[in-house]
Amino acid sequence: MNKLFLTMTLAFSTMIASAQYSVLTTITETADSSWSATDKIGVGYLVSDCVMIGLTMDGEDKYELIGRYVIHKSGVWATCVYNYDANDESELMDKMELGLGYSFKVWNELYFNPNYTMPAKSNEAGEREGTFNLSLSYKL
Repeated sequence: MNKLFLTMTLAFSTMIASAQYSVLTTITETADSSWSATDKIGVGYLVSDCVMIGLTMDGEDKYELIGRYVIHKSGVWATCVYNYDANDESELMDKMELGLGYSFKVWNELYFNPNYTMPAKSNEAGEREGTFNLSLSYKL
């Protein structure tokens, strides 16, 4: 039993030691028509070269779980965003957004990520209005 525990500990520690983290932020427009880079900030964990999972905070009680999959090595990626709000009791698909983005390498490990997301489910009128986002990420 001790050998199994030691083997599992070593395996997990090598995964964490070789892991790469990213700090994420989205540039948003505030109520007074100014721009802010700290309203929506988070952290991501690169599981592999193609997959990243992350968590961002938007306000005080609104969290977003992000999954990103690299489609092409040039920097094109697909994303799935789950908007978690503890006070909201809507269905799962009402809280999900799907999107595409591109990563431009600015300097060393700093990336500029324009992306477009849209709701996974249409609203009552049958429309799905998406948003264009500008974000920055830095790989640690």
